[in-house]
Amino acid sequence: MDNKRRHLRYPVIREMDQSIQLSIGDKTIPSLLVDLSAGGVSLLTYDNVVLGTEITLSINLCGYQSKELSGHVVWTISKGEMWRLGISFSKIDPLDFRHINRMAFDFNDCETKLKLGVNDVCVEKCSYFQLCQKPTKIKSAKQLKTNE
Repeated sequence: MDNKRRHLRYPVIREMDQSIQLSIGDKTIPSLLVDLSAGGVSLLTYDNVVLGTEITLSINLCGYQSKELSGHVVWTISKGEMWRLGISFSKIDPLDFRHINRMAFDFNDCETKLKLGVNDVCVEKCSYFQLCQKPTKIKSAKQLKTNE
């Protein structure tokens, strides 16, 4: 993990058919979220976007809808016919900042516990629970249904 980051990141790709709309002036570009932090986002898109380009977007993840976010492209990597973009937020609502940061913390806390061999780390009150695709979650979900 890159220790230079100011904010924890977490993966968000779940289903490849769910995209977000990246707005650049009058143009709208469909994009896929790769990972997210309170400081920025990584996206996949079919359009090359120039470094420094100002963008706006909003995020809708499993019932969580952010207010409009603003930022600019800080890096871009060509991936065949796609581009991966790094966007640094310049405007984020404080509630969105806290919510995204909480999800990143919960994801990273879970990863640490799993690496340490802790059992039963998955709980429904985890803010990352809806996005989680880990085998531990699937096992926990089955146990929750069995115990009801």
